Amino acid sequence: MALTATSSCATVPPPTGLSYFTASVSVFLTLITVPGNLLICIVIVKDPFRNLKTPFHYLVLSLAATDFMVGSFMDPASAVFHFGEALQSKVVDVKIIHFSYFILSTASILTLAALTAERYVAVTSPLRYKTTVTSKRAIITSLLIWIAALGFSFVYFKLGFIFYSFLFANTAVISTFAVLLFVHMRIVRRLRERARYWRDRRANDSTESGKLENKIKTKEAKRESRAVKALMIILLAFFASFTPACIMIYLLNFCSNCSCLFIHWLRDLQYLIVVSNSGINPYLYAWRIPQFKRAFFKLMHIMRTRRNFDISMSTSQGPEHPLQG
Repeated sequence: MALTATSSCATVPPPTGLSYFTASVSVFLTLITVPGNLLICIVIVKDPFRNLKTPFHYLVLSLAATDFMVGSFMDPASAVFHFGEALQSKVVDVKIIHFSYFILSTASILTLAALTAERYVAVTSPLRYKTTVTSKRAIITSLLIWIAALGFSFVYFKLGFIFYSFLFANTAVISTFAVLLFVHMRIVRRLRERARYWRDRRANDSTESGKLENKIKTKEAKRESRAVKALMIILLAFFASFTPACIMIYLLNFCSNCSCLFIHWLRDLQYLIVVSNSGINPYLYAWRIPQFKRAFFKLMHIMRTRRNFDISMSTSQGPEHPLQG
């Protein structure tokens, strides 16, 4: 069978150089994944301008929290495991890494799907959006996504890493991406139609009230367009990460003549490529959305002001006299 080559390599240890390479990349991913996603979570929770408590931003918070868990748990565990693998000492059970990998990857993919669905309703049915898509429902959706991700991932213990990766690639990844791509194309087309409509109306309506309404609608359309563009970048990064990973998973399942060295490289690379998506997400979308940038700089200003105030207070009080009790 095609699975024979992969199965036979399970008892063959990977080269030491590969283990050190995977461990080093995992450490690097920890360093870029944790601060970026933690910053997104802090900005949304603090929300200095009170404009980030929306369904879209709650789903973004869920995605950032998922990616933060990848960087704070999975990447360090992977580094410890592969360093131990290189030193021929078992420190971390690989099943813990695999199980966490499937939970967090599934949660991340489903959250992307929820974000795309939220943008689709916001663009195509703005009136219905205000009544049907609420912050409470966004939070409930995030909780249901985590429950589903946890439930699906238990199948890993029955099927094993390689075969469940194949199942995961064909169901969660490929089907989800096809739906996301289709929906996103519909969103872009609807945004273009709306922009054309308001552009034509602005050219034909010369009244003051008409100009004011056109200005407001144009500003709203630009804000929605920025959010959709940010989401498009995330989807492109998702495609760039998961496409080569899916190809590698197919090779792992159907390459009967592959060497064990090649199999071990495929296993580690497809894992690293997928988890790297969690590291780049915040840097892709956070700085594309003006609300995030304004909120971030506002928080930095508040922190700087507090620090300067504390310094000035301690300086004005002066050191305590040694004879004072």
